[in-house]
Amino acid sequence: MHCYAHSLRDRPIEEWQPLEDHLTAVGDLAERFAHSFAPGWGKLAGLWHDAGKYQSAFQRYLKTDPEAHIKGPDHSSVGALLARLRNAAPLAFVIAGHHGGLSDAEALKSRLNSKQPLLAEARAGGLPRSIEDWPIPAPPPQLSTADPLQSSMWVRFLFSALVDADFLDTEKFYRGGGERDFPRPSLDELKRKLDTFLTSKTRLADPTPVNQMRARVLEACRRAAAFPPGAFTLTVPTGGGKTLSSLAFALDHAVRHGLERVIVLIPYTSIIEQTAQQYRDALGEDAVIEHHTNVDPDDETRQNRLASENWDAPVVVTTSVQFFESLYANRTSRCRKLHRIARSVVLFDEVQTFPVHLLEAVRHVLRELTEHYGTTVVLCTATQPELTPGAREIIPDPACEFAVVANRCEIVPPSTDQPIAWEDLAAELQTHDQVLTIVHRRDDAQQLAQLVGDGCLHLSARMCARHRSKILAEAKRRLENGEPCKLVATQLVEAGVDIDFPEVFRAFAGADSLAQAAGRCNREGKGKGRLHVFNAPTLPPKGVLRTGLQTARLMQAEGSLNLKSPETFREYFVRLYSKSDQDPHAVLTEERFQKFKTVAGLFRMIQDVGEPVVAQYDDWLELVEAIRRYGVTRLGMRRLQQYLVTLYPQEITRLRNAGALERIADTFWAVVPGFKVYDDHWGFGWKGEPKMEPEYLIA
Repeated sequence: MHCYAHSLRDRPIEEWQPLEDHLTAVGDLAERFAHSFAPGWGKLAGLWHDAGKYQSAFQRYLKTDPEAHIKGPDHSSVGALLARLRNAAPLAFVIAGHHGGLSDAEALKSRLNSKQPLLAEARAGGLPRSIEDWPIPAPPPQLSTADPLQSSMWVRFLFSALVDADFLDTEKFYRGGGERDFPRPSLDELKRKLDTFLTSKTRLADPTPVNQMRARVLEACRRAAAFPPGAFTLTVPTGGGKTLSSLAFALDHAVRHGLERVIVLIPYTSIIEQTAQQYRDALGEDAVIEHHTNVDPDDETRQNRLASENWDAPVVVTTSVQFFESLYANRTSRCRKLHRIARSVVLFDEVQTFPVHLLEAVRHVLRELTEHYGTTVVLCTATQPELTPGAREIIPDPACEFAVVANRCEIVPPSTDQPIAWEDLAAELQTHDQVLTIVHRRDDAQQLAQLVGDGCLHLSARMCARHRSKILAEAKRRLENGEPCKLVATQLVEAGVDIDFPEVFRAFAGADSLAQAAGRCNREGKGKGRLHVFNAPTLPPKGVLRTGLQTARLMQAEGSLNLKSPETFREYFVRLYSKSDQDPHAVLTEERFQKFKTVAGLFRMIQDVGEPVVAQYDDWLELVEAIRRYGVTRLGMRRLQQYLVTLYPQEITRLRNAGALERIADTFWAVVPGFKVYDDHWGFGWKGEPKMEPEYLIA
């Protein structure tokens, strides 16, 4: 009997894809993807992954009306049974999950125990002995150790190689053959483009102390690129040009050592677009793939969409959340790209933002990537914690570069231990033409901005991403034109946001927050900037932010809180981390027992503290109506993403009780037309009981 992998409903059976062709093609492709970390295993995974399609029941399914069977017979258990039978247990996870995702070990064991008859049915249907008896490869180094954590990571990487190969070969068949039709510039081409761009940029720069520092940083990055792959730190003061200098290191290093791509990780979507645009300016519009929720679907190219699925691109810009959550994921869509991380240069920007409750799991990833997957990692920040002991520092003398910042921004400490009243602070802010103020809480930001008065801009997480982007753009416009510009914001304006005020006020907080606030002050070193630290009437939210404040205050009392010394931040983070549980959800404990589905649920870089509600901003209602009409689609949700704001459970309850919210597609909340709970200045906020606007009550 001729067996097939995929059918074409409107074409003769002779044009269907032969099953053995599919198994061979997927095996060859998976082997190419996995060869550097699992030689031989990709080939075997591909040959066995669809062995269950030799069952006569599956071949009958391919020939039936598709409406009669929403889901075909189980075909992934057969290859997993082969893996268990042949003592290739890790492969059982990979093959059994190549459609539905990686299971927990106990769940997989139970499933395979109940699926034993399927192997006999596949053999009876024609499973070739040449495939079933394919030699088991030697165990790779990751599996020769007693540490099951290494085995779990290896399973995900092999899973990634198989899933991507299966997707690509299936897509190719339904496309009618041929390769994806967009060019990929080589890293060597991109290196030459960046060299030309940086040479021109350096030649045109004024010889200010800040620009001289940036030139030294760039030169240090280029020299360090010659060192062997591994773990690096790049400790550069804010405004020191690390965005382009780290890219220069990455491209030089990758070309020199034969690595395959550069992956740039940004902590916040609020700053990812500015980084991607800097790279496009240097490398060209088509050279950079963005994979994050802020990409506008209406502007997204086919190249970006396809490459985002599996990171098949020379330069990828994405978020830390996407990266780490994928490395602990179990679903095919999240894991598909993982094999691309092997033999890459990964730039981690603003590493001080890594969540403390996941630090043990993050450190495990960094060790595994550098020790077993040929990956170079670069930890970039002005406030460097020690995350990878033994990492090589790229800058020869960070303290020397921090001295440049000392002349750029004067630190003005609080004049008293007592908190300042918001009214008094507002009065002081009114004496400055251009001033940024950063406070602890969203309510603080609104209250202070109201006291400062008309013309004061406001930024907080109560505003949707599209709204915040417009406010930041307006602030930059005013600053560039020399117009009055007062901005009150929460800490979301700090790490990585490219904005430059002559005067910055910051509520006393952790050492990293204070330093990042200073980085928004006089970035170009023209004139004299000042960071005014004040004691706010409120405290930061409980948790690491409040612990950070307490740690910084203790260091200040000891006289060791020197924001212009890189050693200050190492000491600060040692103290901060010692007071915090770095794996409270036992992620690594469950990982050791290969509970892949459980771990995926536990590893969350952003803790769920509420539910998403659509902001009443711009064309929000049109987007909601599209989802109401057509259902939840990838495109529809991508368009809506920039309008979503997470509200606390008690806020959701209050709005629901007032009849102001409705559930859309069981996925998110939208405000009922007629209720006005989102303000074009403040974002979400209302006083008293939300009520419907009078004009909506008129019949």
